[in-house]
Amino acid sequence: MPKDSTLPKKDKAGRITFSVSFTEAQVKPAEEKALKKLGSNVKIEGFRPGNAPADMLKDKVSPDQLMEETIRELLPETINKLAKENDLKPIIPPKIEAESREPLTLSLTFVEHPEVSIKGADKIKIEKKEVKIDDKEMDRAIGYILDQHKKTKEVDREAKDGDQVTMDFRGEDENKKEVEGTKTEGHQVVIGSKMLIPGFEDELKGLKKGQDKSFTLKFPEKYHAEHLQNKPVTFHVKINQVEEVDKPELDDKFAKEHMDAESADDLKKKIKESMEAEEKRIDRQRRETELFEKIRETTKVELAPELIEEEARDLFESFAQQLKQQNLDFGEWLKKAGKNPEELKVEFDNQAKDRLTLRMGIQQIAESKEIDLTDKEVEEAVTTFLNPLPPEEQERIKPMYKKGMQGWEQIKWQKKVEKLIEMMLD
Repeated sequence: MPKDSTLPKKDKAGRITFSVSFTEAQVKPAEEKALKKLGSNVKIEGFRPGNAPADMLKDKVSPDQLMEETIRELLPETINKLAKENDLKPIIPPKIEAESREPLTLSLTFVEHPEVSIKGADKIKIEKKEVKIDDKEMDRAIGYILDQHKKTKEVDREAKDGDQVTMDFRGEDENKKEVEGTKTEGHQVVIGSKMLIPGFEDELKGLKKGQDKSFTLKFPEKYHAEHLQNKPVTFHVKINQVEEVDKPELDDKFAKEHMDAESADDLKKKIKESMEAEEKRIDRQRRETELFEKIRETTKVELAPELIEEEARDLFESFAQQLKQQNLDFGEWLKKAGKNPEELKVEFDNQAKDRLTLRMGIQQIAESKEIDLTDKEVEEAVTTFLNPLPPEEQERIKPMYKKGMQGWEQIKWQKKVEKLIEMMLD
């Protein structure tokens, strides 16, 4: 054990810093191991790699590298003994900093669970939205289903209301420059469906295959693309095809043949039930989001910089992995997003603070409500998680989800959160 370590001083963020000095007798064997490891690939004439005398190897190895590797050799035993003797329960690996070389002195900062205070958690109420499907919503849903089963036939005449038109178009501003998001080829629309901006479909009436037309329209004030809101655009349209649309009627025959329903009324009932279930799912998601926001707002906790750094690093690594899966270069992504690394770091730091605060709040509330899971409940949750995976994938990752392993703890945490949500929302 190190010859000297200061008494721990724990702050509100759960940080405990030790200053630890090592004797020469403790450093020497660690340095020898470090030198052997670093010198394993060093070539010295007359000796096989790694078998040269220590003093000769030392001349070939960087002093800084040797010091880093020596510290690495000393750390496991030092960390374990400090944790055991001081009954530490760190939630992330300790931060290590070198204070001096002679004698070798290290600063080790452990981070335990910080002090968390929550006020008003029992008063959190998230109201349910009354789910009601009106006639207009039903008509839209039925119309969409019937549209999926429509039949079309090309016609050699002017387009009229109810026809499906296939066209190419592009939009220009008053300076005849192309407007972003207004160019497409092979676009299909049923005249009168109101799928395009007001006035566009009306301009298509009377046009035949092969004809061109130009017209100017103003985008709605509340259009979803901000750069187009209230903007006048001149469209140049070419008609590629005009088709007559034969849309089926919603009757018992259609319901039986196409939708696996007993009758038209039965189909309407199923559609309504499906829409209600989806509305309830969306509302439940909204309520969960609001609940998490309320918990975060009522949670007061001082977060250690080391904890924020660790969480932000995890977030960044996850983000980098997503970019890799999409074959996107990080530098190119930054350029397209109009951000620099410093701005991105601030974003990840803020996300990390929010996530940590929420996690601490949930944990505190779960403990106060004595929410826990039996091993059997966790085992069942693990099985539910693994079952959909291919057999070979199950076998590969199964050891990671045994009791005490990280996967086990993650699933246990998820189930705790689910229990808490059920309790607070229902």
